[in-house]
Amino acid sequence: MITQRQTQSIMFKLRCAAERDPNDVIANSCSQLAFELETPCRIDSLTEMDRQLIAYAFKKDYVPLKEKIRG
Repeated sequence: MITQRQTQSIMFKLRCAAERDPNDVIANSCSQLAFELETPCRIDSLTEMDRQLIAYAFKKDYVPLKEKIRG
């Protein structure tokens, strides 16, 4: 079972990969999966391809291009 906190972490890594990865197919796939994970229970129906994409995003460990301004 994946917690909400873990889901948020996965979505963050996917969004970073979507923003930074030079391969458009991978970037678009990461973006799409991050968007789909906004839907409740989507995390419970991950395909093998989804799992590989998540592993890739964590392996690359991209950071956002711009930091959010806090204040």
